[in-house]
Amino acid sequence: MAKHFRGGLAHNIFLSVFVGFLFMTTPIAWSGEVAAKKEVVQNIPELDRLLAVIEQQRDHIKDLQERANSSEGQIKTILEVRVDRAWVRLLEKDVLFAEEVHKEAEGASAENKYRQQAAEILGTQSTIGKMAIKRISSRSRLPAPDLSAAEQAAAYAKLFRVQEVLNHVYDLLYQSLNLSEKFGLDITEPKRVFKKELADRAAMAGLFLDATTNQVVALQASVAAVPDDAELKSRLKVAQSNIDGISDGMKEVLPLMESLEMNTDSYREQLLSATGEITTDILDVGVITKLLIGWWDALVELVAEHGPNLLIKILLFCFIVFIARKVANTVQRLVERGLDRAKLQLSELLRRMVINVVRSVIMVFGILIALAQVGVSLAPLFAGLGVAGFVIAFALQDSLSNFASGVMILIYRPFDVGDLIETAGVSGKVSQMSIVNTTILTLDNQTIILPNNKIWGDVIRNVTAQQTRRIDLMFGISYTDDIPKAERVLQEILDNDEKILKDPEPIVRLHELGDSSVNFTVRPWVEMEDYWDVYWSVTRAVKIRFDEEGISIPFPQRDVHLHPQTPQES
Repeated sequence: MAKHFRGGLAHNIFLSVFVGFLFMTTPIAWSGEVAAKKEVVQNIPELDRLLAVIEQQRDHIKDLQERANSSEGQIKTILEVRVDRAWVRLLEKDVLFAEEVHKEAEGASAENKYRQQAAEILGTQSTIGKMAIKRISSRSRLPAPDLSAAEQAAAYAKLFRVQEVLNHVYDLLYQSLNLSEKFGLDITEPKRVFKKELADRAAMAGLFLDATTNQVVALQASVAAVPDDAELKSRLKVAQSNIDGISDGMKEVLPLMESLEMNTDSYREQLLSATGEITTDILDVGVITKLLIGWWDALVELVAEHGPNLLIKILLFCFIVFIARKVANTVQRLVERGLDRAKLQLSELLRRMVINVVRSVIMVFGILIALAQVGVSLAPLFAGLGVAGFVIAFALQDSLSNFASGVMILIYRPFDVGDLIETAGVSGKVSQMSIVNTTILTLDNQTIILPNNKIWGDVIRNVTAQQTRRIDLMFGISYTDDIPKAERVLQEILDNDEKILKDPEPIVRLHELGDSSVNFTVRPWVEMEDYWDVYWSVTRAVKIRFDEEGISIPFPQRDVHLHPQTPQES
């Protein structure tokens, strides 16, 4: 079994050492031949050409083999690799010829001799393919376990590249079987041999995947015990990468097995367990059924063994959390009453924050006590929270900036809920505040949410911060009007408005001599809530009284003087 394991699992590595070099230095003809498959063959000489190419390829293989037999050392190894590659190309050419003959047969233009020749060629495919697989496998070697992580990574990369070549050979053999069946050949024995090859390859890959998975588990334990060992971490990465490489190879083989009605449920289940990837290729009714049955059996066993003890711990945990919640609610109500009775000048944001912090602290302590009572160690939890806190702080830099700005707003209290403010290009009433953002309701009833760092980093204008507010008005009269009379009218209007405060005293002063008018500034003081009422009422009263008193309100005008030119000036 160990010998078979080495042959089946490691049959891919040595060829890739030279295949990369040879494929870079020698043109690859098979890609052009694959493209030629798509062309419709229109005459018999084309089939003769393909036969000639096949014969030339066979002669080329004989020549390479003779030269390899007479060579030694590195040259012999290179020539043997070229022989392997030549056999693979011969398989490709044979399949191409058989496909072209089949196309001609469908068009009723192929002669019997070509069908016979295609049948003879297809009859040799199984033997050639088996020989090619054996030759490539004989040169494959698993890397030594004492190699460094970097050396192992390079060796396994070569191994998986050779695996791709072998998968191509299997695909060619599968195409040959299908063509043989179309030509009416007996494929019972070739099909049996091919299925055995696929079964052996899948079994060896499965063993390799199990061994690598166990290696990953062991390396993870080693890394956890010695977290500073860089070599162990590198070996772990190599092993995890190997799982992906083995899985990719199995995913190429399993569809061929399924097309031959071979059962692959166990391999699909193994792939799902090893990689954790749920794909359309892996998903299958049989696979899912086995997984569900396995999970259910494990759950039943777990409940039967640990159920009573687990149930008691869950009930205890829920009871402690329930008590902590009741205590938190009670303390929250007491804190709310205490803040209300203390008559402290706290902002609404600070008040809510104090209440929420007190409640949250009690709940966190309650949950920690509950976890300790059910046997959860809190030391690793705190360590994990420290690391998680650092990661979260780094990822949420903007949110933390908003939080810091919220704290500054909380401390300095530039505004509170219900204030009318202008900041960050937004004007409106503060409807809600939190530690990270502020909600503003504009005067036209739009809701705008501003991050606190935008507010704290800009000028904040609190319109309603004071109980009283001054109204600044400007009225102009004509240069021909009576200035004392206009002053008297404006003063009477202010004196007759009950909402205008007497202290501070309202001001009526001639402010400036404008381009078109003599301008008076009018500055009454009002309560905050009366600002707009007084603003509008005073403006209306001034217009009405000016009209009654014959005082004109001029509008801007410009005089244009025309000076006609005399003929001499022209």
